[in-house]
Order: sequence, then C-alpha cells, then structure tokens
Amino acid sequence: MANRYLSDSNNSFFAIEDDVDDETFLRSTTSNSSGYTLPNNSYQNRSTYEDKRLQLLERKKQIEENTIKSSERSISLLRDSEQIGVATAEELMRQREQLERTEQRLDDINATLRFSQKHIQGIKSVFGSLKNYLSGKAVEPTSSTSSQGLLSKSNSSIETSGAPSGKLDQSMTAQGAMSSADTHPGLRIRGLLEQEEVKRNRPPAMSVNQILDNNLLEMGDTITRLKGLAQGLGEELDSQNDLLESITDKTESTDFKIQQQNKDMKKLLKK
Repeated sequence: MANRYLSDSNNSFFAIEDDVDDETFLRSTTSNSSGYTLPNNSYQNRSTYEDKRLQLLERKKQIEENTIKSSERSISLLRDSEQIGVATAEELMRQREQLERTEQRLDDINATLRFSQKHIQGIKSVFGSLKNYLSGKAVEPTSSTSSQGLLSKSNSSIETSGAPSGKLDQSMTAQGAMSSADTHPGLRIRGLLEQEEVKRNRPPAMSVNQILDNNLLEMGDTITRLKGLAQGLGEELDSQNDLLESITDKTESTDFKIQQQNKDMKKLLKK
C-alpha cells in the first residue's frame, strides 16, 4: 500500500484504475488551485481601498485642524478689536473730562467778568458824577442806563450760552456722571473684557464639533459686545460734539465781554 491508494474490490464506485499516487495528487492540486485559494487581484483591491480610506481620514483630520485654527484666529482678532475699542472709550472719557474742565473754567471766567463789569459801571458812574459836579451840570442818568442795558444784554448772552444743550443734558441725566468710568457708555462692558482673557482649557477628549461650537459661541458673544461698544462710542461722540458746541458759544461770549470791557476801560482812562 506504500505510496498507493488501493481500490476496494467490494466497492463498485472505487475501481483500481482510479487509484493515484501521492506525487500525482499534489501536482494536480497545485496546478488547479483556483478553487482553494484567493486570487491575487482581490488582495490588491482590498489594499487599495484601505489606502484610500486612510487618506480620506487624514484629509478629514487636516480639514478639522485647519477649521479649529481658523476659528481660534478669528477669536483672537475679535479680542484685539475689543481691546482697541475699550482703549478708545477710555481715551474719550479722558477727553470728556478735559472738555468739562474747560467749560467750568469758562463759567468761572464769565462769572468774574460779570463782577468786573459791575465795578467798571460803578467807576463810570463816579467819574460821570465828578465830571458833572465840576462842570456844574446835573447828573444825567443816561450813561448809566445805557451801560446797565449793555450789562444786562451781555449777562443774558452768557447765561444763555452757559446752559447745556437739551441733548447733552438728557445724555448726562440718563448716563449719570459721565466722568465716572463705571457708567461711561463706552466702558459699560469694561468688566467683561477681563473675563474673556481667561485661557480656554479644553479636555483632550472633547470632539471637534464641541470645540467648534464653543469657538462659535465665543465669537458670537464677542461680536455682541463689540456692537454694544460701538453704539456706546457713537453716543459718547455725539454727546461730546454737543459739549464742544456749548464751549464754542461760551468762548465767543467771553471774548465779546472782554472786548467790551476793554473799550469801557479805555473810555474811562481818556476821561
């Protein structure tokens, strides 16, 4: 039986002519192996699909990283814009304080000029009485009346110019003390800036969608604050324009008053 498959004489299905040796059987299996092994092209196709899948995953990862970096850059730019806006509001606040001090000094000058006008009027009255006494004429109140009319007109001009415009007065009433940084329209969100300076510590397990959602939420909040800041700056600029107009009127009134008093003094000295 060595190296041979013997047939069974009692089995009609297995004849002796069907017997093959081991070498013949192995050669036959190797030559006709398509029914027992996977073809080479199927393995290559599976390898190609896997490479494409890995490439797509890598591409997806790059897109997600670029999107996150882009959103973070946008947040950084928005924060810089907010800081610039707050710095501008602080500068406007200091400018308002200077304008208010200028207006107050003009009020003091106008008050001093009113007193000096009374003194000049008294001196003119004394000089007129003395002149009339020396000339033997009766005192004529015409000059005094004319001077009093000029003084009344000048004082009325000062009082009218000293009254703040209605818009400025309403703005001051609604906003409170404009010189206070806490109630300044451009700085009403000032405390929120420091809160936004806290660094974001996101967990490693946070998904890309969660990171993007958080970044978009922060961008929306910052844009909302920037909008409020811009509106506050616009209101403050309008208010300061009204204040400048009031200062201009008071300056013109003060200049007119000084020139008039200089003329009166020159007339007195000529007498």
